[in-house]
Amino acid sequence: MTAPNVTARILRLIVENAPISQSDLKVRTGLSMSTVSQATNRLLAQDIIQELGLRRVSMGRPKTLLGLNPDRASVVGIQLNAERNLIVMTDLNGNLLGEQQIPSGAMTPRQLSDALAKFLRGVEGKRVSAIGLALSGLVDAEQGVCIRSNVLEWDNVPIAQLLEERFSLPVFIENDANAMAMAAMVFGQLGNVQSAVIATYGKGIGAGILLNRQLYRGRHGKAGEIGHALLGDGSLRLLEDVASSRAILQRLPAGTQAKPVTLKSLDDAPTQEALEALEEAGRHLGISLANLSIAYDPDVVYLAMEPQMASRILLDHITLNFQAYRLKLTPQTTPLQFLTESSRMWALGAAGFAINMLLDLLAAQANDEAETAEQKGG
Repeated sequence: MTAPNVTARILRLIVENAPISQSDLKVRTGLSMSTVSQATNRLLAQDIIQELGLRRVSMGRPKTLLGLNPDRASVVGIQLNAERNLIVMTDLNGNLLGEQQIPSGAMTPRQLSDALAKFLRGVEGKRVSAIGLALSGLVDAEQGVCIRSNVLEWDNVPIAQLLEERFSLPVFIENDANAMAMAAMVFGQLGNVQSAVIATYGKGIGAGILLNRQLYRGRHGKAGEIGHALLGDGSLRLLEDVASSRAILQRLPAGTQAKPVTLKSLDDAPTQEALEALEEAGRHLGISLANLSIAYDPDVVYLAMEPQMASRILLDHITLNFQAYRLKLTPQTTPLQFLTESSRMWALGAAGFAINMLLDLLAAQANDEAETAEQKGG
């Protein structure tokens, strides 16, 4: 393993397991103590990581604990989806430093760029090092291109390049489900989980798939597009046609929607039509998530949705069907957990994804600085 790869690997282990000592890093990596020390010293010299204090042990010297320096840089996360468009800024630990809601629905790349410029003017003085963009739609993450977004009305938009040219910052894009999956790993929400499915729910339905702590995109970047999967009832309907929030609300009589209705509000006095729509949606969602758990055998399945969509009736039907159809060949059954607490989770996911990409850039910078110093010293 080359020095840059060693430093990047050490940095990721520190981020995911902090506080952690050099000796613990040695055990986790199988590298020599001198190699681990060299990498951590490079990161310390650039203030990318910091010492967090000592841990007393029963025998021997106390161990110095290491962790990411959250003030080393900040990142911007942008969510563009059918529910809301939002810009946030976080430190490297994902702590919120600022946010700004922007108009929802379709927008041009120029409108997005102008909104971002306005946001950045309001947070001058912050050391922004990267921008993450979580899109509802199909993206080419490597090329930074939005291939298609029905919400934004974009086709083959090189959005990363457009934003990089204006702001002179690295820009990374992902679909919203994948961004959330990567953020959950970077911010430590997954703990020691090695594989997970993080499904996202709203007017669209998708899933980010982590296998052995690596994002699985599929051959053409379309893995996890479960909303476009056919139902198993022979009707030739897609999952989103029946189970999305839009599909549920469209089944309600027009007279019941005189004022804005959310899925959660349906719990208060559900009509027969609402009960039937929520039951059918929950059944197909539960079965789809159960099939994902069978296909990938993850440690856990998450379903994320905004608070106003967290209908108790819907969640109960999802849980019931997931438990009924998940694999039961062994005593260890895959758990299903709901993430429903935050309306900014996709924006924070975009920030977390940007941090994940930034880690490699910071590790490379630490190596470059160390090599430059060695050359001058030589």
